[in-house]
Amino acid sequence: MMKYILIIAFIIIIAVFILFFRSFQLPSKIRKAEELIEEGDFSRASSIVKTILDKKKDYVPAIYIRAKLLMRQNQYLLAISELNNILALPDFNKFIDELEVHYHLAQMYSETKNYQKEIEEYRIILTFNPDDLQANYRIGHALFRQKNYKKVTEHLSRVVALEPQRKDCYLPLGVSCFHTGEYDKAEPFLLKSLDVPGDHDEARFYLGSIYSMKKDFSNAIAMLEQARKDRRFLVKSLHLIGEMYHEQQKYDLAVEFLEQGLKFLKEKTDEAYAYRYLLAECYEAENLIKEAMHHWEKIAADNPGYRSVKMKLESYRNVLSDDHLMGMFTASMEDLQPLIVEIISSLNYNIVSKERISSNEYQYKAYNIKRINDPPLMIAFNRTTREITEGQINEFQKRIATEKCKSGIFVTTGRFSLRAKSASSSKLIDLYDAEYVSKAIEKIQMRKRMRK
Repeated sequence: MMKYILIIAFIIIIAVFILFFRSFQLPSKIRKAEELIEEGDFSRASSIVKTILDKKKDYVPAIYIRAKLLMRQNQYLLAISELNNILALPDFNKFIDELEVHYHLAQMYSETKNYQKEIEEYRIILTFNPDDLQANYRIGHALFRQKNYKKVTEHLSRVVALEPQRKDCYLPLGVSCFHTGEYDKAEPFLLKSLDVPGDHDEARFYLGSIYSMKKDFSNAIAMLEQARKDRRFLVKSLHLIGEMYHEQQKYDLAVEFLEQGLKFLKEKTDEAYAYRYLLAECYEAENLIKEAMHHWEKIAADNPGYRSVKMKLESYRNVLSDDHLMGMFTASMEDLQPLIVEIISSLNYNIVSKERISSNEYQYKAYNIKRINDPPLMIAFNRTTREITEGQINEFQKRIATEKCKSGIFVTTGRFSLRAKSASSSKLIDLYDAEYVSKAIEKIQMRKRMRK
């Protein structure tokens, strides 16, 4: 009997020893597999993991090693599957840190461009620790790629507050603040991003945009001229430069820059319509009517209801069909002064002073030739194809009062709106439109021919 007891005891001891040995052996094999992965010997590491899992298929450390192997071999989808399998196992966190698994999953989802899943993983991480630097950092950059600018500022602002040396946060923060309308915050972040090695065209584009809004045109143009080297910002940069030169009435420079972007336009888009419309206005200001009409016609062919393009074309077709008016749009206002003086003289007024109001408008003070004792009056000459508005009449009335004149005359190559006509009648302002100007020029030319 004692003999059997001893045999059973011996078997138990052997079994315990084997179990102990195996329990010691598995971690050592895992460590060996990890060493082989670090050495780049994926084949031997994989063989060890396979041997373990053939005997113990749910052994978490081995599954985790296999997931790491797949990650190192860029087999991201398979790695994701293994990591999710681990999370589904009971008590997996006795062997590995759950946060580490979520970090790996977020990285894999990023590699496979499954950004929604990536964000979900980082949100899980933030439930463990809202101030987790890596989670805020990664989710901020992921959201930036998705153009979720408001959320980007929430996460990346926290990152730079905790770790200012994360300089690659400055550009996305600056761009995001720009898109959320926080321009004062955007500017310092964008300026800091210029000190980070790499491509700065995106930062320069947004800085140029901010300077443009601030009317700091010299710095804006300097930034945008560099930003346009990047194809993504070429058209937008040229458009902004054109707008600034247009605002400064430097129409020749606006045309020079805007022409460069025409071949890069994505036609039949609002961006293309706005671009061509601005270029046409610059040509109009330079009195290059045919060139302006070319771009308005391009817009009208796709989108006839865009802004005032239909009215523009109708107005200029009338101009082009009238040789007398056409001459008014093919010369500078300075060169037209002798002709304008004759038109005003035909109204029996003698000019005593003149003032340039804009590139298409002059203001004159004149006396009535037939009533020399009458006080002087103010005459406005506005070269345009547009309707003169009530607002323009009211502005003219203010200038009349400033110059201490009692009445005025408004002459234009365009037409007057009904409200403008109504406003002028109560303000002692006489109106002369394109029809009068055309007939006056015809009479002037006829007299010149008769003199010859």
